[in-house]
Amino acid sequence: MKLVLAEKPSVAKTISSFLGANKKYDGYFEGNDYIVTYAVGHLVSLYDMKDYDKDRYSGSWKINNFPFIPPEKFKFKVDKSKKKQFDIIKKLINRNDIEYIINATDNDREGELISFLILYIAKNKKPVKRILVNEWTKEDITRGMKNLKEDSEMRNLQASGYTRLITDWLIGINFTSVATLKYGNGKLLNIGRVILPTVKLIYDRDIEIKNFVPKTYYEIEGNFKTLNGEYKGKYIKNKISKFENLDEVKNIIENINSKTGIIKDKKTTLSKEYAPKLFSLTSLQGHITSKYENFTSDKVLSICQSLYEGKGKGGYITYPRTDSVYLEESLVSKASQTLDKLKNDFIFQDKIKFSKTKRVFDSSKVNSHSAIIPTHIIPNKLTSDEQIVYNEIKNRFIANFMPPAEYENTEIKTEVDKNIFITKGKVLKENGYLEIYNKDKKDELLPKVNLDEEVDVLEIKPIKKQTTPPKPYTEDTLLKAMQNCGKNIEEDDPQVLSGYSIGTSATRAEVLKKISQVGYVSKKGKSYYITELGTNLVEIFPVKELFDVDYTGKLEKSLSDIQNGNYTKKEYLTNIINFIIKNVTIIKNDSVKHINTEQYTYNKKTKKYTKT
Repeated sequence: MKLVLAEKPSVAKTISSFLGANKKYDGYFEGNDYIVTYAVGHLVSLYDMKDYDKDRYSGSWKINNFPFIPPEKFKFKVDKSKKKQFDIIKKLINRNDIEYIINATDNDREGELISFLILYIAKNKKPVKRILVNEWTKEDITRGMKNLKEDSEMRNLQASGYTRLITDWLIGINFTSVATLKYGNGKLLNIGRVILPTVKLIYDRDIEIKNFVPKTYYEIEGNFKTLNGEYKGKYIKNKISKFENLDEVKNIIENINSKTGIIKDKKTTLSKEYAPKLFSLTSLQGHITSKYENFTSDKVLSICQSLYEGKGKGGYITYPRTDSVYLEESLVSKASQTLDKLKNDFIFQDKIKFSKTKRVFDSSKVNSHSAIIPTHIIPNKLTSDEQIVYNEIKNRFIANFMPPAEYENTEIKTEVDKNIFITKGKVLKENGYLEIYNKDKKDELLPKVNLDEEVDVLEIKPIKKQTTPPKPYTEDTLLKAMQNCGKNIEEDDPQVLSGYSIGTSATRAEVLKKISQVGYVSKKGKSYYITELGTNLVEIFPVKELFDVDYTGKLEKSLSDIQNGNYTKKEYLTNIINFIIKNVTIIKNDSVKHINTEQYTYNKKTKKYTKT
């Protein structure tokens, strides 16, 4: 018998149906030489402080008990609420007829950590193999079972997951405790490796907006008339079209006396606009939260997980917790099969043609998981919210196998008294991929003109304009800033996929949810703003590295390096422990008494601050 360990009951049900393990028992399925059981997320967690020394650490926090680094080694325990399922798994592991275990948890750092800790606490002695697939279809399970990896090949991924868990626990328990005791004035101050730099991004943007001083500038607009209609042009000289000095602008206008102009140049070019890249989790969350008011990134992730797990028949989409916008080249036949099935629903299916292009398939730009695409399993009876998310993923996938939209771009140069005015127009000639979105692109139509044609000058006038402040972060722009550590980088840039980020695609939604819950930020419409509590935290909490997006990005990059075998768990944790010891001491010796939290009341049940 082979024991398969899945991450969730729904995935276990899917796997068991394909393997023929159809007899259901309490906590597992059995049949056809397979037993398929499952975790329920994380069954195992780290010891609490009081678990190491009940007499010393039970009850309220005492600042002299920090910094806290567990003696000798970190210990783990089974969560009480999940002990029944753990005991079932442990019993199955120890069955005499089990030859080896197949780890079928999610194909990422957290999935590997879940299985590693279960097998560790269960004191497993059986051989372990790993199935690595991105979707639970019959074909993928078959392929994965034929290409099982040895557990020894997963050591770096296990080390990365273990190190992430230890790091976040150490930072959380030490800095949350001492910050609350030192500055909280009776209120819990939640401190985390990913929370603080995210709060700092919002704080910095709010400061930019608050301190922004609008600047007035001027442009010169010419209005012209031809036999075929009127058009406008913008004055430009030496590539400059914006002027700070109104007197300079008036002087230019006063020196233009002619009532006619000449079409000095006319260029018409064709341009192509390809479909946007396939979705990563971050780009999907940003796209949907921007488009639909009732969605949050956390909700998008939850729906994606539901679509990925399917409803007993296999997943409807591929693995969603991905940062990639490309597909592995090994998925060519799978994508072709899916496209053939999906395109039948469209009257323009003749325009949907599969091709293997670098815009879609590029293994060199995939780090762990490919972009999110539909599987060939067509869902039915989806909720309205599930249907929205599924349709966005499906349409983006199909759009990438349609022709590009084609535009005719026209640029006219009108000369008046040796002064040049530039006019640009754009006309959609071929809908291409836009057809799937039923989009009507607004054409920037220009009247027909000919080279050297004389035109009438109707008016030349100054246009007063002002610079605008930066826009507040929305869920879309904040997720992108977290992914890129606040830097302006294109999503398909390979650097984005190198692990240098704030959090991961799987954790960012939860972070945005938490910083709102604890009262560090508030949301008005789609925009995030820093609260007074968040402002006080940023300005008073002395461990500035924890606010630094670069510092947090480097920590995440180092976890990625551990996963890739370029850094060791021991080096990483030694640096973290030294960092904690040093900075907890700084906080304890800080002269600042507390952060101004009097206007907030903390509700222990809802875990939220409310303003009083």
